[in-house]
Amino acid sequence: MRRLLTTGPVALLACVLLAGCSTTGPHLPDYVVLSRHVTHGVHWQLDAYLGDDGLCLTVDGPRGPEAGGDRSSGGCGFDSSPSGGYWSGGQEPGDKNGVVVYGPLPDNATAIRVASHTVVKTIPFPHGSGLPTARYWFVIEPPGWPSKTDGTLLSTPQPLDKQGRNVAFKKF
Repeated sequence: MRRLLTTGPVALLACVLLAGCSTTGPHLPDYVVLSRHVTHGVHWQLDAYLGDDGLCLTVDGPRGPEAGGDRSSGGCGFDSSPSGGYWSGGQEPGDKNGVVVYGPLPDNATAIRVASHTVVKTIPFPHGSGLPTARYWFVIEPPGWPSKTDGTLLSTPQPLDKQGRNVAFKKF
């Protein structure tokens, strides 16, 4: 049986690739808040902006990526090679045991398989925001994930189109 998860505090990957974002590009706060969350009383958000290294996604405090010391994790210049970074992630703010992982996907990737029985829906970047016509995904890996119900963790998650066919990662 396959489980379809929506974004939010749900399951994810045990593997996390970390990369830093450049703030020398367009003046921040020209960023877009993709989602807001509260974990153990800590307010945080997933933001996106265009920087010198391409598309950047960051986990920040409620003041955004420009606020000094507010950034929890981030990645820029996502490309289509595992060594270059399909996704980014880091510790979930407010939870020393939780990990949040996220990344951009081509516009035709409506879901992403992260474990053999776990598929996560993707979300389009807001139109008119200056961000690419694309989608993003994020999930939070709680302690003990994946469970037997989630299936076996994939070493590289697999983007999927509406019909469930594989979609290739692309450079952002």
